[in-house]
Amino acid sequence: MRHFEVTISNKKGALSELCETLAAGNVNIRAIAAEGEGKKGKLKFVVDNDSLAKQALKHGGYKFVEHEILPIKMLDKPGELARVAKALSHLGINIESLYILGKENGQTEVAFKVSDLQKAKSIFG
Repeated sequence: MRHFEVTISNKKGALSELCETLAAGNVNIRAIAAEGEGKKGKLKFVVDNDSLAKQALKHGGYKFVEHEILPIKMLDKPGELARVAKALSHLGINIESLYILGKENGQTEVAFKVSDLQKAKSIFG
């Protein structure tokens, strides 16, 4: 699983244009975060099909960066995110970003971008 980062203009319509580009490529967004600062905005998102997303972004003329992320399913109860974050911290792994991908049957699936993916996979992969 990967996450994508795209810098766009911080103006009305820019988000809808990017989302329309992904939709035209038959890409479904599973999680997204957006932040605007000055004239630029940064979008970070996770999709259902990484290869189709790459094709759609390239076809739309978007420059992007992608990173592998680690999805972790945890119980949907207080303290679970703290437990995972603490376990990663004890291994010297920094959490660079995270996304809630969904909740189902008493579990929450969270995707983590971390400083040492292989080490994180050793306990949560």
